[in-house]
Amino acid sequence: MDLSQCLQAFSCFKTLFPVILLSQAALQDLEKRELDVSAWLPILLLGVSALALELASSVLLETFFKLVQTLSLLGLLLLLRLYGPGDALIMVGVCLTHVSTARPLLQGCFLKLFYPDFSLTVLLNAELLSLTAVALNLLRNLHSGGCRNLPKAEPFRKRFVCALLKTVSRGEASEECAAGSGGCGVVSVKQTVPMALFILLSYVVTLLFGSLLPLSA
Repeated sequence: MDLSQCLQAFSCFKTLFPVILLSQAALQDLEKRELDVSAWLPILLLGVSALALELASSVLLETFFKLVQTLSLLGLLLLLRLYGPGDALIMVGVCLTHVSTARPLLQGCFLKLFYPDFSLTVLLNAELLSLTAVALNLLRNLHSGGCRNLPKAEPFRKRFVCALLKTVSRGEASEECAAGSGGCGVVSVKQTVPMALFILLSYVVTLLFGSLLPLSA
């Protein structure tokens, strides 16, 4: 097997293997509602390996500017608490793995700033999917009538956040919304969403179809 065949084989590997790694991270996030080193380290190591091969076979300066732009944006979004540190490290791994990926496998296109960016499109799609899940949870609570059982003495904002965060059973009031409980008053909606699951779903969607938002090619 010559060098070109090895690179082609690794390209297929780095495209498909993250699905397994992200699936493991998603399961951990669903079970523990947090990510430890076993969730983000494998995809990060895969990204470093892919980047090493990328630098050996492409223009170093162009790759450097791509990484600086994307990693800066990912870091800014972390500071804005759009996702957690574990999710951010997973996204860094995705960024390093797909720094040169410019188009989906089937159709569509990626989010483009100065160049088409795979990892930022993954994050955009993940946010859209997570917001959809939050909205569906709210509609389910409204339809079931469970929201009416939340403490009326609490401010509307707290009761609304509770409806977004959890499925409320009929006839069961949320103790987390009680005053001074440290529940809904201090927690953000995005922090309670199992983001690794949506990153997994978004990775597959982005790989095949690009951005969920209609973008010009």
